[in-house]
Amino acid sequence: MVKLITITILLSIGLVGIANTDDGNSDGVSETENTDLIPPALLNQVEAGHAESAFFIASAFADGVMGIEQNLEKAKEWFLKSAEMGHVHGMFEIGKLFYQDERYSDANTWFEKAAQAGHGESFYRLSIYHIYEIGEQKFDCMKAYELLKEAQLRDVKAAFNDHAWMLSTLPDDACRNGQKAWKIFADLQSMYSRVEPIPWAYLDTKAAVLAEISDFNEAIEIQSWIVEDFCDVDFADDKAEGKVGFKLSVDKYTEQFSNDGDAMCFGAIKRLQSYVERKPWREEPKF
Repeated sequence: MVKLITITILLSIGLVGIANTDDGNSDGVSETENTDLIPPALLNQVEAGHAESAFFIASAFADGVMGIEQNLEKAKEWFLKSAEMGHVHGMFEIGKLFYQDERYSDANTWFEKAAQAGHGESFYRLSIYHIYEIGEQKFDCMKAYELLKEAQLRDVKAAFNDHAWMLSTLPDDACRNGQKAWKIFADLQSMYSRVEPIPWAYLDTKAAVLAEISDFNEAIEIQSWIVEDFCDVDFADDKAEGKVGFKLSVDKYTEQFSNDGDAMCFGAIKRLQSYVERKPWREEPKF
């Protein structure tokens, strides 16, 4: 913590004076000037082998803060430098940027290095390769589950959600286990409190899990809330008309939103329709 505060002060003091210098260039800040904005003391720390300083500089370029103009190419250079110096978060960040550039093999390399150092989100990112057959990876739900478990041990909430979703919705029987999905989702739910409500996307997973263990009534109730929120509809009157009236309403909305172009709304209401028909949801992973 002391080191990070020191770096922050160095960068703040160094940048205040430089950022206010008017060199007459109104066309923006050049790459050389971007580098010149970094306080020499901070650069000296990098030269001395301080990986955290390199990561801090990378973050400044990535976010465009502390007087430095946002420059993702420079951010990549500095995240890579910090990663090569052994900074775990630098490994993860350069992995993300390579992934965004569709340099999947390079991204995978850095995610693996970060995961070996115990970085939770890197385990989660590695699981995606096995789920969506990225790069040279083939679909392997069991390998994905192993990686998701490692991420869960490090409290990565998305890993809990995706694990429960896959265990409940994958078409391959060998990849599904409703009871295990319910246990995983219960663990995820316990990580939230009244002041931090569970996201709608995770409640969508909860409904799928409930349908997989044949608790269709509860799945319908939760999925109805999701559809009402995503599609701006109100089922109150339809539910008052009983199961038949509610089903007719769901079928009507499913048809209505099939050509609406709102994929999130249509997906949510298709799942609701499935639960109303007493069918669990099945879905192939799509990249």
